[in-house]
Amino acid sequence: MSKTLVAYFTYSGNAKKVAEEVADIAGADLFEIKRETPYSADYQACVDEARKELQENARPELSGKVEDMSQYDTLILGFPNWCKTCPMPVLSFLEAYDLSGKNIYAFVTNGGGGCGNSTDDIKKSAARANVTDAVNGNNLSDSQIREWLGL
Repeated sequence: MSKTLVAYFTYSGNAKKVAEEVADIAGADLFEIKRETPYSADYQACVDEARKELQENARPELSGKVEDMSQYDTLILGFPNWCKTCPMPVLSFLEAYDLSGKNIYAFVTNGGGGCGNSTDDIKKSAARANVTDAVNGNNLSDSQIREWLGL
């Protein structure tokens, strides 16, 4: 039987809300991707940190890990659009596991920036996985989630 994990990174809580809804609909486990050192609560300072990480192609340390990633066939990622891609902790997460042959779906919450380069960046970090194009996670209805995931 196929088992699904919804892993999400959130700053403001938007991606968490969508991740919880997706996990509920998909009957999936839920995991929060957290940076070891949290980003600043000050929005502009956080933006500056995120830009610096992107420019340096950094892979920040994470707190916590999925104990047995091998039990999952499908990984659903959720995250905000940061600097036209996924936050660097998401790439740290992807590169921490062998995702060979797993199906990866992603949703991106954003303030109008769409999905940016997130699909391409996920494909680079999870080269042996089957990665579908990321979707805009803002205002997804239950029926849209089911259609997107083929449920």
